[in-house]
Amino acid sequence: MPTYKKSRQTARTKKPPPPERRWSLGRLLSRLFLILFLVGLVAAGGISYYIYYHFSRDLPDYTSLKDFRPNLITRIYARDGQLMGEYFMEKRIIVPYTRLPQHLILAFLAAEDARFFEHTGVDFLGIVRAFIENVKAGEIVQGGSTITQQVVKSILLSSEKSFSRKLREAILAYRIDNYLTKEEVLYLYLNHIYLGNGAYGVEAAALEYFGKHVEDLNLAEAAMLAGLPKAPTRYAPTNNPLRAKERQTYVLNRMVEEGFVEPAEAQAALNQALTFKTSRQPGFDYVGYYTEYVRQLLEERYGRDPLYKAGFRVYTAADIELHRAAQEAVNQGLKDLYRRHGFRGPLKRLSAKEIDSFCLQQVKYQQKHPPLKGQLQTAVVVQPEKGRNCLVVRFGNEYGFLVQNPAPAPGMKVSEASNIVSRLRLGDVIQVRLQQKASGRQKWLVSVDPDPTAQGALVYVENHTGKVRVIMGGKDYRDSVFNRATQAKRQPGSAFKPIIYATAVEKGYGPGSTLLDEPISLPGGRRGELWTPKNYDNRYSGPISLATALARSRNIPTVRLLMSVGLPPVINLAKAMGLTTQIYPNYSSALGASEVSLFELTRAYSVFPNQGQLAAPILIERLEDRDGRILEEAEPHSRPAISQRTAQIMTELLVGVVTRGTGQKVLALRRPIGGKTGTTNNTRDAWFIGFTPSVTAGVWVGMDDERSLGAKETGSQAAAPIFIRFMQEALKNQPLEEFPSLPATLFASGRDRGVDDEASDDEAEEEEYDNPDEEAQAAVRPRPAINPNFFKKDLGE
Repeated sequence: MPTYKKSRQTARTKKPPPPERRWSLGRLLSRLFLILFLVGLVAAGGISYYIYYHFSRDLPDYTSLKDFRPNLITRIYARDGQLMGEYFMEKRIIVPYTRLPQHLILAFLAAEDARFFEHTGVDFLGIVRAFIENVKAGEIVQGGSTITQQVVKSILLSSEKSFSRKLREAILAYRIDNYLTKEEVLYLYLNHIYLGNGAYGVEAAALEYFGKHVEDLNLAEAAMLAGLPKAPTRYAPTNNPLRAKERQTYVLNRMVEEGFVEPAEAQAALNQALTFKTSRQPGFDYVGYYTEYVRQLLEERYGRDPLYKAGFRVYTAADIELHRAAQEAVNQGLKDLYRRHGFRGPLKRLSAKEIDSFCLQQVKYQQKHPPLKGQLQTAVVVQPEKGRNCLVVRFGNEYGFLVQNPAPAPGMKVSEASNIVSRLRLGDVIQVRLQQKASGRQKWLVSVDPDPTAQGALVYVENHTGKVRVIMGGKDYRDSVFNRATQAKRQPGSAFKPIIYATAVEKGYGPGSTLLDEPISLPGGRRGELWTPKNYDNRYSGPISLATALARSRNIPTVRLLMSVGLPPVINLAKAMGLTTQIYPNYSSALGASEVSLFELTRAYSVFPNQGQLAAPILIERLEDRDGRILEEAEPHSRPAISQRTAQIMTELLVGVVTRGTGQKVLALRRPIGGKTGTTNNTRDAWFIGFTPSVTAGVWVGMDDERSLGAKETGSQAAAPIFIRFMQEALKNQPLEEFPSLPATLFASGRDRGVDDEASDDEAEEEEYDNPDEEAQAAVRPRPAINPNFFKKDLGE
């Protein structure tokens, strides 16, 4: 049947069903792994994106590196360009990339990041290599951070050890590598990195360790610096020379491995002996008082942060050689003072119970300022040394041997030093000079300082320009930073008298005006009693000329002169001449009872030879910022303080003090000099301030604790010799200058009867002018009458 056949045919032609597919275990696992891989890849991508997004959200602005301005040193220079001081938070000196020698760059690359020019900020191969090397060595000898990452850590991030910081560091390093050139990154790195001993950057380190600029470093020195970043303090050559040598060897070997140098070059560098020295100039200590005063001025004007961070370049008027001469003159004067009076005994004596507390007070200071060879230390005698002919002294937690026959201090003989030691007892507080560490024991050998509290100060200025060339505030800045020239306020004694005489001249007095040298009593003494001033010699001469009264530094005529002119005019004139301290409104000011600083009184004297003009003091001549822009530049400026006539008369009078009065010792300079001595009660202070037509110098000598300098230690005895020694150096190459309008005969010696060179300001015998011309002038000069109402007028009653 057709239908049947068709159906059969259809059945026969129908394809059989495909065989049942069976999954093998291997195929199943491979498919599963592929799926998991894809899922993991997606997850990793997502996590990576999340991590990148999370840790890059608050990253610092890396583009600021283009204009990065690190902290720099403020450097202070003397008038001749010599470096005389530095102030900084980070001791850094920026140098351009072009000044960096190739072997220095290669040394740092070999030590820190040999593939620096190949990677993109993060060196994964370097990380693997460092890991392998550290495993081999059993300690961390290599780091995985690139130079770019170190720049990020030191400038943009912190040194925190955490996984998140490392991720942020890597992200920034990659971005910076694509933003800055390799040379720019190296410039930042080599100028910013810390290299020990307070030095930041390769230039500061080169100066600190080798005393030379970075471009002058040889391969051996460059390799030594390149070994420091790992642990700057530990490997600093001045601290640990053996470890520093090990690091230098490592750096040189790495340079050979990387093909940066030939083996022979590396071996030669390794064998080279290195000399370590600092760039600190010997003159730093001479000008310490001047530099510190400049620092104070800068901090007042600009604040502390700019001073220590902005990298100012300060060009001053200071003269280093004159500072050296000033210190030598002051120290010689103090040695002479000691020879005249000997050892004055201990500063004080402590009981046995007080010794520990006294020394413990010194410990905190010594933690910041450890004792160093050559320093002066306040110490207390704690015991005799058994079996040895010496004493043991203690300062803080340190001990020293004060031997019976020590190397004597300057100005002492061995026998004198031995005598001092034999006089000391338990609990005596003395000052000692640290000589050296005792061999084999952590104790010092020390010598006694014979006159520890005796101090001197000296100031030297140019009259016309106001430039301050010398500020010597003590015998040694290393021993005491207190500036006795600017900070100390001491009674000037007779050195204040020229202010009173200048006031009188302004009111019409002249050199020949007559003053009365007779006893006087005034209200204002102690316990309501009368104040009765006296001359030093308790003698009185009756009427004498104003010139003689000043030349012989007589007290009573000066007090009477102050009564005549009045206190307010004297106080006003003192202010006009630059004195800022308070002048006491009483008649004892005639004898220098009001306290002044040496700096201000010296400037006041400069008015006389400067035709009555007070020049503004110039210490900073020019101030530049880090880019060389001038922030300030001083121009000489002066203002009238007294009339020209008064200045000329006062110059004549003060020249007379030198030629025929208490300042005759200064004639040893053999040139026209004017000046005035000064001595206070009980010879606590000795002064001499003198001038030529061009310059003025002031000297003060005294004890820090205001004890007496000793009998007859007057301005002529203690201060004038220092003035002479200093001025011999300061003026030795200067031409001889005459004061304007002064007759040459004024400097002739022998016409006037002189005074004893050892006499004090108030010991000299009075004497009238011997010059007939001067006597004639005295006859016509006015003698203002004393106002009968001066008590009410001057005392404000």
